[in-house]
Amino acid sequence: VAMYILYVDDSGSVANANEQFFVLGGIAVYERALYHLMQEADRCVEGFNLGPEEDIELHATDIYGGRNHPWKQVKTKAPREEMLYSALDLITNQRPTAVRVFSIVVDKNGVSPRDPIELAFEEICNRFNLFLQRDEDRTGHKNRGLIVMDESKHEKPLQSMARHFRIDGARWGKFRNLAEVPLFVDSKATRLIQLADLI
Repeated sequence: VAMYILYVDDSGSVANANEQFFVLGGIAVYERALYHLMQEADRCVEGFNLGPEEDIELHATDIYGGRNHPWKQVKTKAPREEMLYSALDLITNQRPTAVRVFSIVVDKNGVSPRDPIELAFEEICNRFNLFLQRDEDRTGHKNRGLIVMDESKHEKPLQSMARHFRIDGARWGKFRNLAEVPLFVDSKATRLIQLADLI
């Protein structure tokens, strides 16, 4: 059985009327590529020469805007953009069988009164499950998937939704390839959630 881990982060605020979209972005990594990609990400961050790599979090908004430590010490935008592209290159330079990118964009006004977070989560679960099924059909190997998300106040509702999807199904049926409800982690603890943030 092959396992893919989908690391997911969100962008946008449902409550902020000035933001039109809510986004869930993620990077699915084949289990045997996890260690290699984490090592590459650490080396990439170390190469920025902004301090100890374990103290630096890849966060697209902070990097691009020069906000928060250590990004505000890089005074001009061009080198920050170069760092951002270097981190994104970690994803694009992987074998397609090792890494896949997922992104769901929801127009908040277009789905009202539905909850954009729940809709985006259902969509990303469906897309991940479809990827696992299609890869299983292509290779003949059984696939399972696990979703790991950045900590948020939506943890309990999303775990409840995932349990419901597996037992009762969603609009597209049961998500049989998902091994467990999503796990929630602090983005500072894992580079791969940080790479999902860049998506």
